[in-house]
Amino acid sequence: MNNKQRLLAQLDYFNMVHGVTLQAIGTLSNEELDFRPRPGMRSPRELIFHIYTQEKILAEAARQGRFDMEAANRASPESEAGAPGLKALATVNDARKYAAECHQIAEDTFRVMSEEDLARPVESPFGPFPASQYLAFAYDEHWHHRGQLYTYLRLLGKEPPNLYNYGS
Repeated sequence: MNNKQRLLAQLDYFNMVHGVTLQAIGTLSNEELDFRPRPGMRSPRELIFHIYTQEKILAEAARQGRFDMEAANRASPESEAGAPGLKALATVNDARKYAAECHQIAEDTFRVMSEEDLARPVESPFGPFPASQYLAFAYDEHWHHRGQLYTYLRLLGKEPPNLYNYGS
């Protein structure tokens, strides 16, 4: 199996994971988007913004061949660069729509990349990595922060969707 085939298989699985995350987001009320288990921790709105903006930005970096701290800051809900995007997630429906749009941009970006594109190094402050690694970064980031979101759902008295509820 070549690099492109592996990436496409990972994308297919990521799509299923993303579908479950959309279900989890849908369990929240608009008011619960601002829930904070403790001061200084991100709210569900901020987590959703970060997960999906990061996914989109990492795909853009893979396509462009460069990732920098300015791009990383755009995915931070605490930064000035992230503030306008975060503000646009006013409702659960807005958050779900944003998540779907960002995920689609990332998927479309990676699906059209050639084997050569995927092997090309992407420069970053952390060193060069093959462009294909940026999908793995987005995937790991997604699971990590979705775990936080699931914890928040439980703290709100909600039963999160089954992690592997891919049929819904």
